[in-house]
Amino acid sequence: MAKKFYVVWEGREKGIFTDWDTCKRQVEKHAGARYKSFKTRAEAESAFRNGSAPVVKKASAAPRKSSGKGLKTYTAAEVDGLPIHTKIFTDGGCEPNPGQAGSGVAVYREGQISELWYGLYNPAGTNNTAELNALHQALLMAEKEIADNTTVAIFCDSKYSIQCVTQWAVNWEKKGWRKTGGEIKNLDLIQPAFALYMKMKKSVQVLHVNGHVGVEGNELADRMSIHGIDTKETSFARYEEDTSLKEILAMRTG
Repeated sequence: MAKKFYVVWEGREKGIFTDWDTCKRQVEKHAGARYKSFKTRAEAESAFRNGSAPVVKKASAAPRKSSGKGLKTYTAAEVDGLPIHTKIFTDGGCEPNPGQAGSGVAVYREGQISELWYGLYNPAGTNNTAELNALHQALLMAEKEIADNTTVAIFCDSKYSIQCVTQWAVNWEKKGWRKTGGEIKNLDLIQPAFALYMKMKKSVQVLHVNGHVGVEGNELADRMSIHGIDTKETSFARYEEDTSLKEILAMRTG
């Protein structure tokens, strides 16, 4: 992984730091923390002198709602600005819907792509089942990050999946996994994801992003979901091919 330089404009200690752990100690749970990573020392020094810092939310902040029961949708800039060590992006694809389904995940650490995952192919799936499968895998990954005392957030472009797991399932469980008006679809996928989320909800954010609007992690997860369909990979496998990001982003989209 390429060396990075971290500028802290507002934190316990201000300055330029050359490793994430030191930067994290300055900004984590610090009210009004402002910081950003840069690829070169020259860029970092220039930014520190100019004071051009983004305003970011604390790592412990809960997702904000836009209105009513809706979810706030995070822009690419807001995603980049969140002071989170590990950011996990999920997506699911289905061709047609219902039809062949696959799931994909992209994992970023310290702002750099770290892992890509694909698979869970289902020849008779739906877009919703593919999205729920991807979210479940992301929660499993988040559990490991939290066990290592690492801050983590999950970004998903499916409001349905987010709300099933983080909002609606609470009442469904209280009512014996029933809801007014009919059956709960995809309950076999929702229940394990919900149970996992409840174990660590104070330590993980599950946030919404729009698909295909330039959020790189979402785009990579999308390509992985389609790669899962193309390869018919039934397990959830790590993408190990020596391929550049540009080549991956040029792959077929969902």
